Amino acid sequence: MSYTTRQLASILEDSVSWLSVRTADSVPGPGWVSCAELVADQQAGGDPTYGWRKALQDDYGRQYAVEPPVQIAAMFTLMWYVQVPSLVAGVVAAVTGVSPDVSPASLAFRRHPTAHYPVEVALLSSQVVPLAEAAAQLSAHTTAFLESYRPGVKLGSLQRFGAVKDELRQAIRLPEEAPYADQAAAAFDVSLDQKLRTTCCYFYALPNIKACTTCPRFR
Repeated sequence: MSYTTRQLASILEDSVSWLSVRTADSVPGPGWVSCAELVADQQAGGDPTYGWRKALQDDYGRQYAVEPPVQIAAMFTLMWYVQVPSLVAGVVAAVTGVSPDVSPASLAFRRHPTAHYPVEVALLSSQVVPLAEAAAQLSAHTTAFLESYRPGVKLGSLQRFGAVKDELRQAIRLPEEAPYADQAAAAFDVSLDQKLRTTCCYFYALPNIKACTTCPRFR
């Protein structure tokens, strides 16, 4: 069966209860983040996620009445960014065996105004690609972001690149019916048998917070 990006957008939106998905010819408007522009800014030495991290840092400071460790906001921002192409590719691939284009120029997103994670995604390309091509696009996109991401605190390569695997694994598991889950997992080189995350969000460092049950600290 062949699919259009509009059909794939509908499948993604139906599979992820908190995500709104649309197709568009260009970045929809104010408040939307172009993945291509964000990555290009980072690669040029800029820090386009500073405001994103600062908003999260300030919110946690008010909520927990402490100065939160910088790595918490740094890691959540990293995970939420790579989640955008990972969700698009992982969820749709698990359901259909194909994916929308997930290169930076083909994606934009808008964050929740108070919770700060991406809640809207725009698919900017009409191209539908096979799993192998989607995996190559995803790898190139996330590598470009991760290698240029400088959040003011050291995050090791396992933390950075492991986050992509964690988000992909979660994305492939999300749909209720995922006939191509095994093929998607193989294409994106993740194991669906893995129970614990590879990466840690450091949220446990806040007062009275317990590590989540999938935290790699439980190894």
